[in-house]
Amino acid sequence: MRSASGSRANNPLRAAEQSQPLTADEAEVLLAPIAGTDIIALAVSGGADSLALLDVVDRWRRGPNRPMAVVLTVDHRLRPGSDREAAGVAATAEARGMPARHLSVCDLPPDSDEAAARDARYRLLVGAARKEGASHLLLAHHRDDQAETFLIRLQRGSGIFGLAAMRPLVETDGLTLFRPFLGIPRSRLAATTAVAGLVPVDDPMNRDPRFVRARIRKDMPRLAAAGLGPAELASVAACFASAADAIEAAADSFIADRVTVDDLGTVRMPLAPFAAGSEAVRQRLLVRALLAVGGEAYPPRSGRLEALDRAIEGFSAGRFKRTLAGAVIEIRGDAILVYRETGRDGLPEIVVAGGFKGAWDGRFRIEVDSGAPADLVLGALGEDGRLAIGARRPSIPAAALAVQPAFRRHGALLLAPTLGFAAETAKGLAARVDQTVSASLARPRRFPIYDEL
Repeated sequence: MRSASGSRANNPLRAAEQSQPLTADEAEVLLAPIAGTDIIALAVSGGADSLALLDVVDRWRRGPNRPMAVVLTVDHRLRPGSDREAAGVAATAEARGMPARHLSVCDLPPDSDEAAARDARYRLLVGAARKEGASHLLLAHHRDDQAETFLIRLQRGSGIFGLAAMRPLVETDGLTLFRPFLGIPRSRLAATTAVAGLVPVDDPMNRDPRFVRARIRKDMPRLAAAGLGPAELASVAACFASAADAIEAAADSFIADRVTVDDLGTVRMPLAPFAAGSEAVRQRLLVRALLAVGGEAYPPRSGRLEALDRAIEGFSAGRFKRTLAGAVIEIRGDAILVYRETGRDGLPEIVVAGGFKGAWDGRFRIEVDSGAPADLVLGALGEDGRLAIGARRPSIPAAALAVQPAFRRHGALLLAPTLGFAAETAKGLAARVDQTVSASLARPRRFPIYDEL
């Protein structure tokens, strides 16, 4: 007897539907989340998928009260002719009356892997979208991409959040990433591009077996024949997304009710309620605390995270101190403390001139008044500095004090604002330091959205 999934795959009507271009009515539904915005940005590489995005948005934006659309195209400089391809995308957009920005990756080595190229591209796209004042950056990921992403995460041993794969709407510091085509098959986007008379770029990297996505893409027809096609895999990813949302909601509630962050950026979680929670929620809490404090771009591998969780759950007495993902996890009394680890390479040092406003170490927002000298250096207090000023706080480990921000000039310690220290020679020097860990903990970063690897 033929399976239900096999029957659907062999249905001629369904096959015909899978190759139809997107209609104007469908565009209205797909793009409804951005109907009331002022400016949007489109990431267009020149492939069939992104050209379909350009065409669909172009037709849709001609209706009343639609946002201005800016096309962003990136030359990654990884192969000959990429500059001409990016210029061609810009010309296509401008011919349709859409302003275009031709962006170039300048510092990517020729032997870079797909992750490095992707991250460099996204950094440029997000930066350019913000510069244009866009509220949304539209990406052309589709259902086949979603299925491939699910398989990549599965191969890497991802947890629930990773297997949730890509989300249609992801907010990142005031900019929303929007993937309107996540439920649309690749074949329909190719048909849309063809009907529009647009000629897509053929990127050989999409077939290069050095890249994991290309290898998985090559295997997709065989998987589809076995009933594991893009529709089925994307449906499973959607189930994981629902589970991830439920876990996130439970973590949100625990953080709001039970977790505190002091002015030093130290996270404190009550041990007993933490250990009494479900394994999934405990591990999500750890991930959020580690990312907020440790400064890593991605969560730790699931095996290391699970080992840490088991150790905390099984703790009964004695000394407990672990390091993971740039953070120290320490149990003191009835609390779990998470604070920044110094690390082998130390914490960042930057020269801050007068009038400086910016972030330091991902944990603090810094403002230095305009009267500050130009050779002021911002870095970690360090253990020597902590001992020199006699910094102590009840129930706070000395190591958590040593990773506080401090200002020096010509090697001499002038200020450690979070610890209330100011040298005599610092008169007239004013600096404001506010921890941002609590905000990061409450609103975990979702971009790049590789949450659990």
